[in-house]
Amino acid sequence: MKFGLALSGGATRGAAHIGAMKAMAEAGMYPSWISGTSAGSMVAALYACGYSVEEMEQIALSLDKSIYDTDYPGIIGGILQWILTGDTKWDGLIKGKKLEMLMKKLTDGKLLKESRLPLAITAVDINTGKTIMFVNNKRKLADGKDIIYIDDVPMYQAVRASIAIPVVFKPVIIQGMRLVDGGVTDSVPSKVLRKLGAAKVIGINLGYSGQRRDEIDNILEIGSQSIDIMSYRMTKLKTSKADLIINPQIYDVGMLETNRIPELIERGYQAVKDNLYTIKKAINI
Repeated sequence: MKFGLALSGGATRGAAHIGAMKAMAEAGMYPSWISGTSAGSMVAALYACGYSVEEMEQIALSLDKSIYDTDYPGIIGGILQWILTGDTKWDGLIKGKKLEMLMKKLTDGKLLKESRLPLAITAVDINTGKTIMFVNNKRKLADGKDIIYIDDVPMYQAVRASIAIPVVFKPVIIQGMRLVDGGVTDSVPSKVLRKLGAAKVIGINLGYSGQRRDEIDNILEIGSQSIDIMSYRMTKLKTSKADLIINPQIYDVGMLETNRIPELIERGYQAVKDNLYTIKKAINI
């Protein structure tokens, strides 16, 4: 049975998506449609380019904190400007250039239209509040008052927009729009998979799901957790478009804890293994 797979955001926690897909592959389940928000968009784009779960796992295991390029000059300049003028144009702690260039290299600069299967990546226009849905083919999709579909940019640019957690990552400008993390409006993008043709949709939600976290004590974690909490509230309403949502319960992992990537992959893997019967039943296998 063909099915669509919607992957949530989660910063470093996104590695759990790879483990989840690994368990699905072992059970002979391969998504025919895929979507992703933020960290989920990175996994979705790689899969859409033809990477196997084993290859994605090796990529994830090679990452460390150096992938997050802190904008020290921008931070210092922004603080000084605020002290001197009471205003600042500083718009993010992390440049995001390293992740952008990594995705450009890994996707070989492919355009969205070159995806090997239907693909959707979410971002948000911070000036209008509209969801910007990057898709491989928008021919059958109509823009609405709250959503715009785009299919004529490289995958890596769509991913860079989708990972731009407000305050944490600098926004990215695409087609005149200032774009930030898609989790602001659509953390587990399942509805778009229906529009792209998927009859059955499985979602994987790596975000906050009501638990207390005591380690939210810095600007990075506060920014990330704020998006997670907001997404949690919306997800309960929006994921009705999915046939099943899997939550690996990895809320206890911080957004920069790259040293825990092996653990995250394993926890994503185990979450699917533990729910394999339910997943198969949901997609009529």
